[in-house]
Amino acid sequence: MTVSARLDALLELRGQLNAQLEPQGIKLSVNDFLVRACALAMHQHPFINSSWNPKGPSIDLHGDVNIGVAVALPPERGGGLVVATLRNADRTGLRQISAETKRLAKKARDKGLSVEDMADSTFTISNLGMFGVDHFTAIINPPNAAILAVGRAVEKPFIEKNDEGEPVLVIGHEMSMTMSSDHRVIDGAMAAAYLNTVKELLENPATLLV
Repeated sequence: MTVSARLDALLELRGQLNAQLEPQGIKLSVNDFLVRACALAMHQHPFINSSWNPKGPSIDLHGDVNIGVAVALPPERGGGLVVATLRNADRTGLRQISAETKRLAKKARDKGLSVEDMADSTFTISNLGMFGVDHFTAIINPPNAAILAVGRAVEKPFIEKNDEGEPVLVIGHEMSMTMSSDHRVIDGAMAAAYLNTVKELLENPATLLV
């Protein structure tokens, strides 16, 4: 299931924040905002933050929101992807998300992640936008019930109304997000509702600062 989000407001806010944070050596990425949006959206859609328990069988709802972030390894470390866990991402600010993501990514590329670094994720994000990928489908990372595959921000033409109510052509930035889900836990309507909430948060990025 795929949805696209306009990123113009987010990119503007990111630029303003990075200008303020530059003296501290902090640079927020689009992915930091995405992690925060996905984590906060879990509060409205708790079944996304769950997993299938075959022993019941039953659905296990998780109290903690731990976002797994896919990290690409360099060729000298064998290439491929590993998933690092950002714990309690719904209770973590953008600066902390940025710092922890960078720390884990550096550790993964330099010497490898520990089992603890990769354990206990409840939802995974795989962002290949930095490789020029527009959209793709990712394989669910067990025992998560869903994974979000994210492409790059692409410039596209949009029709908007000016102050006089007349249609005008503008150039904006749009990002594609495709979610794969375990249908034993998450049906299509639930996935669509969650994606719509993530989209709304990204398109109204000030909500991610609260």
